[in-house]
Amino acid sequence: MKEDILEQIVADWFVAKNGWFVKHNVKYRPSTTNEHYEGKRDSVHSDIDILAFSPLGKGVKRVAVVTCKSWQGGFATEKWLRVLEGDHSYNERTERFQKREEWKYFRELVSPKWQEAFLRTIKEQTGKTSFTYYIAVTKIAGRNAQDFRRKIEVSKIIRNRFEKQGAKVSIEIITLEEITKEIIARFDEKLTPSVEATDVGRMLQLLKVAEVIK
Repeated sequence: MKEDILEQIVADWFVAKNGWFVKHNVKYRPSTTNEHYEGKRDSVHSDIDILAFSPLGKGVKRVAVVTCKSWQGGFATEKWLRVLEGDHSYNERTERFQKREEWKYFRELVSPKWQEAFLRTIKEQTGKTSFTYYIAVTKIAGRNAQDFRRKIEVSKIIRNRFEKQGAKVSIEIITLEEITKEIIARFDEKLTPSVEATDVGRMLQLLKVAEVIK
């Protein structure tokens, strides 16, 4: 299956850096031995959009875990701070349609049993429990968006959840504009105008040559 375009751009952002290796769509789900496991609710896998590893990195910069949210309306930081620092609870089963519980978009940050599975998978894949957790978004949105962005990134509530499970995490929100600008800046730093090795890199390179983007 072809990855979401934002996932492709993020993957390119990593692999173009020295020493980074990238894996897509790493699946995980709660263990059936977890005391809170519920077969009807926990049997379907979630997945890590991008898991990146660098043997050159130090501490939390050695492993990067990325969830990509390519939402057209952007990432409303005030709303999502409230969701991410809130509790997780399931909708009651009824015949009436109910919207998906919002915390499920970030179940690995909110639900202890999903977080346990998430951390177990990262350790199996990388041998590490310290990492940087990136939320890659089209853009941030809402009033005082940058202030609430920072509150998510330094949230003690989220960090404490990881610490209780013996993990250390740094949280960063990164926008499509920021990623794209960094990739394009790399073009300008090249000593020779060599062709980019990835599809996304080549597309951005051609758009820059055509002066569609600066």
